[in-house]
Amino acid sequence: MTAFFSYDDFLEKAREFHGCASPGLMLGCSMVELALHSMGRTQHYHALCETARDLPDAVQLLTACTAGNGRLHVFELGRFALTLYRVQGGRGVRVHLDAAKTAGWPHIRRWALGEDCRDDKELLRLEHEIRKAGISLFSASAVQMKDVFLEEAPRDVMTLCIGCGEAHPAWMGPLCRACAGRSPYVPRLPAVRHEAEG
Repeated sequence: MTAFFSYDDFLEKAREFHGCASPGLMLGCSMVELALHSMGRTQHYHALCETARDLPDAVQLLTACTAGNGRLHVFELGRFALTLYRVQGGRGVRVHLDAAKTAGWPHIRRWALGEDCRDDKELLRLEHEIRKAGISLFSASAVQMKDVFLEEAPRDVMTLCIGCGEAHPAWMGPLCRACAGRSPYVPRLPAVRHEAEG
């Protein structure tokens, strides 16, 4: 274990950071462990998660790759897999939950296929299987990253949006993405005035 003394220490930190020690986070712990072991000795690597579900938090807890420092990338493919790679040269190791290796682990297999645990007893069995299986559930392979993942993100020249007045990257044009119609928010409705009852 890299950042923690034991698996139980990891689970405690996971509960604090993620809100719970979810099965995906527990599996992610072993995946990161296998990837780090396969990478060899290096401090200079980035991480790519192929799902936003649980794995990014495992990576952030166990490595120096975080969303905030730009070394953690989420590329949503819907697959339970992660890659650690060196920016220089682009070589890395991809680790994924191997469906063939879940055959002897019925609770893990059901979880991997999207079935929810029916009760606390079933969740305990799933957690027991995850602990017992360790890294045996995963396959690792060498990968070469595409150049787009190896480029340092340039510091954007900022400009003020002519719509809202907030700073945004100049390459987006005179309007920020929100003012250009790409806001995630529903437009604010004008306030309704209530006439005093006569």
